[in-house]
Amino acid sequence: MKTLVTGCCGFVGRHAMAALRQAGHDVVGTDIGSLSGTGAAHLPLGVRDPDSIAHVLAQVRPDAILHLGGLAFVPLGWTQPQRVFHVNTIGTLNLLDAVRQHLPAARVLVVTSAEVYGSHPAPSPLTEDAPYRPDNIYGVAKAAADQSALLYAAHHQLDVMVARPSNHIGPGQSRDFVSSAFASQLAAIARGADPVMRVGNLDQRRDFTDVRDVARAYALLLANGKTGAAYNIASGNMTPVRDILDTLCDIAGVRPRIDVDPALFRPTDERPAYDTSRIRRDAAWQPEIPLSQTLRDIYADFLHAPAGE
Repeated sequence: MKTLVTGCCGFVGRHAMAALRQAGHDVVGTDIGSLSGTGAAHLPLGVRDPDSIAHVLAQVRPDAILHLGGLAFVPLGWTQPQRVFHVNTIGTLNLLDAVRQHLPAARVLVVTSAEVYGSHPAPSPLTEDAPYRPDNIYGVAKAAADQSALLYAAHHQLDVMVARPSNHIGPGQSRDFVSSAFASQLAAIARGADPVMRVGNLDQRRDFTDVRDVARAYALLLANGKTGAAYNIASGNMTPVRDILDTLCDIAGVRPRIDVDPALFRPTDERPAYDTSRIRRDAAWQPEIPLSQTLRDIYADFLHAPAGE
């Protein structure tokens, strides 16, 4: 398929472009900006601008669209809520309505987030039929985008699906996220920096999936997913953040002093586990990259980065 990717210059977008090409897609990337140093060619597209979307759809005429364009940093919902809604919710609606008007036969995978379920303990892994229970503004915006995509599939008979990934990590991720924050500090210590680590709450537990496994899931869903369906994407393993730090320290071969930074600390919550039976059945997907390998690759990415990056 000729596949259009929004947000192609972002962390996930770069891995998704590679996974789609590996799967045989003719891939066209779009983004509002560029990723410094990559030299990656892409078409300009702003999801807040319906005319921009319509122009790109008319220019490319894709068979399929992977919608990744959006803001991915959960705390941003509390500090810039209007921006999060404009990009993540209204931006998704702009894309869906442009498809409805201009390219109704296109297959669309809208990527939202497992944040739509919120941080509530559950007696068993949540299926995609679990209710939305977001407990942060980012999750509310993603839940609205998620439900809108499913409604467009049902009401307008569009070939739209939704993916709800859990936390995904890997090489190339911003230092704003925990594994990269740890790895970047450890790489600096390995080069001779003061052996002190600034950390937040190490008792949090999250389902961490390698971004390359997540990107492969998107390619498989575009090929085999069912119209109008939502799909959880998760490793199935809840890992304490403390284990992430300990493993990265082992990989780096250093044991720094740990300083808990109040600015980074978030209260411990109880995240549910996520049932992935549907994507395993419909798309024959399962995670393949062990967490230890993911962390090795993240650390190597920072250790070998040019000074100052």
